[in-house]
Amino acid sequence: MVAQIPSDSAVVSIDAIVDVLKAIADPTRFQILHAVSERECAVGQLAELVGAHVAAVSQHLAKLRAAGLVTARRDGTRIFYRAANSHVAGVLAEAGLLAGYVTGVIDPPSGGDAVPSSTVEAGRPAWVLHARRLRPAGP
Repeated sequence: MVAQIPSDSAVVSIDAIVDVLKAIADPTRFQILHAVSERECAVGQLAELVGAHVAAVSQHLAKLRAAGLVTARRDGTRIFYRAANSHVAGVLAEAGLLAGYVTGVIDPPSGGDAVPSSTVEAGRPAWVLHARRLRPAGP
């Protein structure tokens, strides 16, 4: 992902950027964002996916909505969430690549993509970096 400056010379404050990064900087919210960047999900599905209570996931979703990272759609009594735009998945993938470089799990590519990793750390799922996509490691 290469940052591009909009043609209308929009300026984003450092505080706004830090707020977005803070919203992502939680393991549960990161996993939620990853899930909703691939498909639309209901709160119950997300709770099951991340192994948390529905109430906790709802609170995380509220923070992600406030940061502008997810949007919601109501269908009857259910609310479905998805990434606000395609840039969300790109930010997650780039963060995964950077973390791999910083921790030495992967070598910076010399023109190619990152080498997949299957390391599990502290009981959390590992993330596989492949073809600039980030996926939970596992069978």
